[in-house]
Amino acid sequence: SVPQGPVSKGNHERPDPHLLQTIARHSLFDGVPLSTLEPLLERCETRRLGVGEILLAPGQTNQTLYLLLEGQLTARTDRADSEQGFVIGPGECTGEISVVDCRPATAFVVADRPSRVLALPEAELWEGFLGVPRIARNFVRLFADRFRARTEAMQKALEQQLRYEQMQKELRIAQEIQMGMLPRDLDLAPEIEIAAEMTPAQLVGGDFYDAFPVGAEDCCLAIGDVSGKGVPAALFMVRILTLLRTELLKDQPLDDALNKVNATLCQDNPTCMFGTLVVAIVNRRTGHVRYINAGHDPILQGDRGIVYRALPPPRGILIGVDEGAVYEVASLRLSRNDVLVLYTDGVTEAMSRAHEAFSADRLLACLGDRPALSAAELVERVKRAVREFTAGAPPSDDVTLAILRYQGP
Repeated sequence: SVPQGPVSKGNHERPDPHLLQTIARHSLFDGVPLSTLEPLLERCETRRLGVGEILLAPGQTNQTLYLLLEGQLTARTDRADSEQGFVIGPGECTGEISVVDCRPATAFVVADRPSRVLALPEAELWEGFLGVPRIARNFVRLFADRFRARTEAMQKALEQQLRYEQMQKELRIAQEIQMGMLPRDLDLAPEIEIAAEMTPAQLVGGDFYDAFPVGAEDCCLAIGDVSGKGVPAALFMVRILTLLRTELLKDQPLDDALNKVNATLCQDNPTCMFGTLVVAIVNRRTGHVRYINAGHDPILQGDRGIVYRALPPPRGILIGVDEGAVYEVASLRLSRNDVLVLYTDGVTEAMSRAHEAFSADRLLACLGDRPALSAAELVERVKRAVREFTAGAPPSDDVTLAILRYQGP
């Protein structure tokens, strides 16, 4: 490693009477009479360090034991400005390992505050200071204390790593459970072809889709996006899915069903989470569609799967926010080979490495590039376009698509 700043070489001072009391209070000299200490200090120097000044650096030959008298140092193994490291306070020492094993320093030792150290040359340490039994004993104790502190730090780091691995294992299980809740068999009727996929930004996410028959002739296609990410979003997503299915399978108007879902979410929502949602009910025989948009991105309609446009969203706000919210129902009629595209903002807001969003315009262009043979082909086309656009940039949000292709009369 290359030092990220000048290694301290100067600001040397001869110990004077004003420093002797400070030096005598250092742990290395605990119980040592000042009369014994004074002659030993004659060939030693003190050194002042400014904030950020590097005392030792990896690979540097070191033949000095440094006793910290004032200020604060930090030993960092990776780089001089790292946020991680071992703090060295007044009364502690540094450089002892390289002095003992005669090998180069292995870490940066940097002053975090204006500091003053006492430099004990290797020859003086072995021939003079450690010849005093009390100092020798204190030195061994300081060495043992430092070793014990680092061992405890390593143990805590290991425990943290084990906890992290256990958490990752539990999250993978949660991911399997969450993905298992999303429908895989989307073959609802000969007249309706559906393909859908959700890719979470983390192991678990807040996006969802659902597709299921409603009565003898209708099919429901829904997509949603919950605020936040991770486990809280996934739990709220499960709640929305459960309530939505429960209400839509009852014999009641679509707006009444969503009003009840929203009211229930508002009544018991201590974390103030919310979500956006699109629900479309499609009649497989007539192609008649009734749909609600609760603050979500608009549905895209593809006439014969060729020309795509955004459908005007009916009035409706986020779910889980206002118990008295009212949701309007809009309608349209599909012709053979017409397509409905439901998506979350993780698609249009997917970021490239240049921090540019994929955008709704790119999505429309991708869909209308050429007629698709199936809904599944359209899903794969959009996924591939987003993947090529982001070029490996880490995802900022869940990416979810649900596409319906009408093949009725």
